[in-house]
Amino acid sequence: MSQTEIQSQNQSQPQKAANISELEATAEYLWQIAQDQSGEPSELLEILRVIEALHKRIRDDLFQPALPTSRHELFNLLRDIETNGGWPHIYRMKINEICRYLEQSEEEKV
Repeated sequence: MSQTEIQSQNQSQPQKAANISELEATAEYLWQIAQDQSGEPSELLEILRVIEALHKRIRDDLFQPALPTSRHELFNLLRDIETNGGWPHIYRMKINEICRYLEQSEEEKV
């Protein structure tokens, strides 16, 4: 690796740390917004929809075009996914799960 590549890599490390820090602050802010809507299922559902839409935009517009084009790069990406926590997924409750929750709540009232 050349000196220029090492310097470039070292300069990008603080930028990555700053981006992660900003992302964590944004996540905390979103959590606070959600907490402010505690007990308001319609408002919480809207927050989830916004987060899901952002997830889709990042995946479709940025992530997919950035996918590796060589086997070596793909291997490195898959190794990173395996090492650092798997594939991101937004879980959706199924209607029958919501109905079970309602049944449990009604049974507790009786």
